[in-house]
Amino acid sequence: MYVRQRLPHGPEAPSAAREVVDAALAERVPPDRLDELRLMVSELVTNAVRHGTPWQGAVDLLVNVAGGVARVEVTDAGGGFVAPDGPPAPEQAGGWGLVVVDRLASRWGIDGGRATRVWAELPLGALGTNGGGSAAPVYARNV
Repeated sequence: MYVRQRLPHGPEAPSAAREVVDAALAERVPPDRLDELRLMVSELVTNAVRHGTPWQGAVDLLVNVAGGVARVEVTDAGGGFVAPDGPPAPEQAGGWGLVVVDRLASRWGIDGGRATRVWAELPLGALGTNGGGSAAPVYARNV
């Protein structure tokens, strides 16, 4: 089961993305995992809006749930980027979005080129079994 949505490239995009996830998946994903999925989607869409280039005025969201895993893909028209090699300084207000994604996702990565696609996978099993949350985050898990 998958959902694809084109979101306006602007400050309302993260909220719209969470609404899409709720409408499509609330009855299919356990509530605790739905909260994590919402957060992951929100962080990826926020990054696309803040740092990406609009794709015909929009950001594309794809959420695919299959085989007990939710895969999120967020695409904008940017040419890609290199993920930071570690978390920001503790006093830094921004730059924590990919830290959150890294802690939640079992795998994630960045595909660049004509567009930027950042993807992340969240297993839908019991809490604490997603493989994320390592003591030393591994950034840009391009797999």
